Amino acid sequence: MSDGGDFFTELHPQVAEVLGIAVLQLLAERREPSREALLEVIQVLWQEGDADLPVELAIDVLSIK
Repeated sequence: MSDGGDFFTELHPQVAEVLGIAVLQLLAERREPSREALLEVIQVLWQEGDADLPVELAIDVLSIK
């Protein structure tokens, strides 16, 4: 049985992709890529029903203060 590190190692590129898409969206809208703006864009692009684990992890990471 493998440890949880493998799980997060596999998800890391997907979480980075979610964050990258959000940053590109903000840049296209000529908005400052702040934590709050990233959260807003992610929540708009991936509605509750469409959110998968990488999206939820990206939101969790941005929500940590």
